[in-house]
Amino acid sequence: MKHSLLVPALAVCAAAALAVSCDSNRAKVSGRIAGPERCMVVLEQITATGAVSVDSTATNRRGNFRFNIELPPSGTTFYNLRIGEDRIPLFVSPGEKVTISSMYGNPGDYIIRGSRESILVKELNDMMNAGAGRLDSLSRLISTTDRNAARRTEYIKEYGREYSRLKREQIKFIVTNSRSLAALYALYQRLPDDKTLFNGNSDIIYYRLVADSVSKYYPDSPYVAALRSQVDMADANEELARMVSESICNPAPYPDIALPDMYGDVRRLSSIGNKVILLDFWSAAAPEAAMYNAELKEIYSRFAGEGFEIYQVGIDTDKQVWINAVQEQRLPWISVCDFKGPAGIAPRVYNIDKVPANYLIDGNGEIVGRNIPTDKLAREVDNLVRRLK
Repeated sequence: MKHSLLVPALAVCAAAALAVSCDSNRAKVSGRIAGPERCMVVLEQITATGAVSVDSTATNRRGNFRFNIELPPSGTTFYNLRIGEDRIPLFVSPGEKVTISSMYGNPGDYIIRGSRESILVKELNDMMNAGAGRLDSLSRLISTTDRNAARRTEYIKEYGREYSRLKREQIKFIVTNSRSLAALYALYQRLPDDKTLFNGNSDIIYYRLVADSVSKYYPDSPYVAALRSQVDMADANEELARMVSESICNPAPYPDIALPDMYGDVRRLSSIGNKVILLDFWSAAAPEAAMYNAELKEIYSRFAGEGFEIYQVGIDTDKQVWINAVQEQRLPWISVCDFKGPAGIAPRVYNIDKVPANYLIDGNGEIVGRNIPTDKLAREVDNLVRRLK
């Protein structure tokens, strides 16, 4: 089985989840390694950028070792216990006393106590490693059974059944333990030659399930934050692909946008029709936002009755701040926001790197201007609405 570094990582004082006191961020990891008289044991912390050695010690003559760990402020942290070339994965939480008993050179055959998350990880790895071993045996039988076609076909079918069973067990583990950091770990474990979790087109549902569930119990975890970022990026890419597909059939030459307004109703840019359109990007959190919109309101009140419309996209992440601004400023045009900030699909499609920003679209759907300042915008709009008549 392939083990990826757990790029989306894990942490937080989770008293409700693990009944662990958060008075101290210290923990203990100790155990015994049977085999050689002495060996080196290295403790590696898994971060978003890879494994970092944080401590090491040599076992005594009885094979015993001990680490006293100062955990990061975020709390529960993912570590590898490295013994020679072998590694034992651990999730260590504040106040825990984790013990490991292992045989040197046989890292899968170990006993762990004192860490619920680490025990779950071992259950997953035992299941995945056993299944990978069966698949490897069947692969050898398939490759060496050349003369008996019927038997080779049966081995191939058996391989398919075992593979499907094992993947279903992995998904079952993720769903059953979706509130656990072990489920987050399970998202990134792969069988040999696997690139996706289960079904590449629909795997995002499991990533989203774990991100939503685990964040309730580990809200400050950098691992969960990284997973959430991955899910948001996948959602944005899916939306981008949808927009590109729809734009092929869109009669307007500009990329279409479909985003929700403050009531949750999806408003589409192309539905405005053959009007002069100001596609405007702003942020309700910006200090100058109210003054900027006041200037736009003067232009809008002058030309709205002559075929002019504003489609304004909020580049905000705080829903309440944006809604309050739209209401308090009494914005009369179409106001939409997906609350993904600069990572939202609209600013990415229109290459927005700062706000306010705008595109001016004429009655034929052609983009005729970009980032026109408000003191020049009225003249430009006036010229375009005259052509509509």
